[in-house]
Amino acid sequence: MEDEAARETIAELLRAREEERALRLEAEGLAEALLLFTEPGTFAETLARIVEVIAQRLGAAAGLVIAFAEGADGEVIAATDPGLSLTAWQSGPAFTRALAGRPVVSFDVTQLAEWQRQPEAVLERYGSALHAPLQAGGLQALLVLAHPARAFFSARHVSLVRRLLPAAAQALARASAEEELARARELAHEREITEKLTLIEHQRAAMRALSMPILQVWSRILCVPVIGFVDEERCADLMEKLLVAVKATRARAVIIDVTGLDRMEASALALFLRVATAVRLLGSACVLAGIGPEVARGLAQEGEEWRAIVTYRRLQDALRQLLPSSPR
Repeated sequence: MEDEAARETIAELLRAREEERALRLEAEGLAEALLLFTEPGTFAETLARIVEVIAQRLGAAAGLVIAFAEGADGEVIAATDPGLSLTAWQSGPAFTRALAGRPVVSFDVTQLAEWQRQPEAVLERYGSALHAPLQAGGLQALLVLAHPARAFFSARHVSLVRRLLPAAAQALARASAEEELARARELAHEREITEKLTLIEHQRAAMRALSMPILQVWSRILCVPVIGFVDEERCADLMEKLLVAVKATRARAVIIDVTGLDRMEASALALFLRVATAVRLLGSACVLAGIGPEVARGLAQEGEEWRAIVTYRRLQDALRQLLPSSPR
């Protein structure tokens, strides 16, 4: 009798040790799963990782998340099995109970109306399933775990999934909030860039208007003082405005004063030639005044075409030539 009692005691101790070991492993697995939930990532990445981790911890062959919009069929938004990603789901009694907050275990998926609507290939691949509610960024969603064997999921699996889902919901909420914050920052950055570009364009327009004003210095004589640096854009803008002014004032002469010009691109020199040619075609003379060394060097490199343009060293020289003579 004493030997029998000792054997029973030893057996009880072994069972307790095995139970303790199983609980320890389960606790370690839960802790590891929770750490994986907290890894950084987008909402979609976090959701995919959660489904994969929970499926592994529960020994499921596949996991998927089905989101339900009001009045619409369920849409798979994450799945570990690519074959389940393209499936469509309609809510039925089992899904309704699970979405209400009560996990539902199906020992045979062919007995559920929701699964009966699935393709034959899916029904052949999976025999049992566990359905549990999942808070997924404000969506009404359902976590579905599937296994090929029938009656695979037990009360232990339900307990495990209930312990994991609150942490999963927190991780998804955090990922969703971070994405919204990132989108808000991106939109704010885009608005800031747009505002700055608009301001720069307005400033450039103001600078163009100030640096190349068209002045009527005498009856039917226009003068355009050019300051700073001239590029193709400024030359094109000058031509457009100058031709309008020549026509409006019926100017007989235009003086382009480049005294304040630092330098000029070769392409801008060609455009200046076009400006002068266009002015002459309207019946007005066009001269350049204030030619400096840098501009003279650029004109010389352009060749014979510039010989048709009259140039003056100083603005007063051009004015003295163009203004009508008057008695002293």
